[in-house]
Amino acid sequence: MIKTVRDNICASYSLHDMNVIAFEVEGDSIIMRTQSGMCRTIPPMGQPDGHVEFYGVQWDYSYVYLLNFTGNVGAFSGEKMFLRDFIDNTPVMGLSIMDETYGYNCTKYTGHITINREFYECMVEIYHEGDMVFVEE
Repeated sequence: MIKTVRDNICASYSLHDMNVIAFEVEGDSIIMRTQSGMCRTIPPMGQPDGHVEFYGVQWDYSYVYLLNFTGNVGAFSGEKMFLRDFIDNTPVMGLSIMDETYGYNCTKYTGHITINREFYECMVEIYHEGDMVFVEE
């Protein structure tokens, strides 16, 4: 029997509890800006100002899911849309990130967002063939 342990991806920064205030698009790249920077998870620990850049974004495979819950569990309604459409049609951003997941060429953020006074659980799925870069300012 062969057992293989999957290595945990240990990013040098975390966006947990950060509030995304903007997605800036330039061609196939995205700059994701937060209200209060990032949390550095390696020494020296801290919360520097900064943002995240995604290169080689594959727009046909990048989505946003908005789930409308009336409670913590049970039935819900929702909508799946292309990330580009979400960015273009959501002028005021306020996505509060609760979790981040890194996979092969895909980064997912889940959290909460309020749009037009409606509260949603939200998942942003960015498929990128290029690098994901944490930029400390």
